[in-house]
Amino acid sequence: MQSTVSLFRHLYEQLPPLFPVDSKMKMRQTLAYLESAPPVALEAIETLMVNVGYEAWPWLEAYQEFYDTAVGQMAEKFLVPKLTPELGRRYEDFVVYGGTFTDLYSGRPAEFFSGEERIDLAAALVETRRELEQFTDNQVVGLWRDKYLSRVVEFSHILAEIRAMVEKLRDLGKRESDHPNLANELKAEIDAFEQGLCFLGPKVAPEKMNRLLDQYQGRRDELNRLRGIELALTFDYAE
Repeated sequence: MQSTVSLFRHLYEQLPPLFPVDSKMKMRQTLAYLESAPPVALEAIETLMVNVGYEAWPWLEAYQEFYDTAVGQMAEKFLVPKLTPELGRRYEDFVVYGGTFTDLYSGRPAEFFSGEERIDLAAALVETRRELEQFTDNQVVGLWRDKYLSRVVEFSHILAEIRAMVEKLRDLGKRESDHPNLANELKAEIDAFEQGLCFLGPKVAPEKMNRLLDQYQGRRDELNRLRGIELALTFDYAE
């Protein structure tokens, strides 16, 4: 339970600039209660987090887009001055051989930089990320504000459509009496998507929920056909 509350705090701390003040205040109050009150049922905490996740997702997605823009514009300008001349030259070689700034967060540098160089690089990356986040924060409340808020609205519309699909799928799962395993699979897919909205699990692409309806219907038709074959075989055997 405590680890889930910690994830709740992480979600709260990741809320981007201009997130609605009232919603953020309610979330802070809920978090304070969970951190100070007697143990609360895990399911109840996760339900709270999913609800917050639905509200935060458009803001987090919009912010990530503008953070990625900041990386493209400013990452090397922030990073290179933090490197020693020798490490700076190694980084230039890394780029010449096809490496990128974002590759530095993957395992790819392990093949290029020495152990000591990776330690120095990691420290520079931590500071660079902090500066990139600060730069993005300043831009989305300033020069990029209108575009940022417009993208929040666009992502909100996308999520509204996906949420309607989720509810449709949830209802189908509840009414699925012929194939209990299929109903369980559908519920697991929905749970995974919702948990991905609030850091309880890996992110799931919203588009997957649209495809899930066709996959469910196809799987159900297949199971019905197989059941028909079984019934026919049983009937033949009885004769």
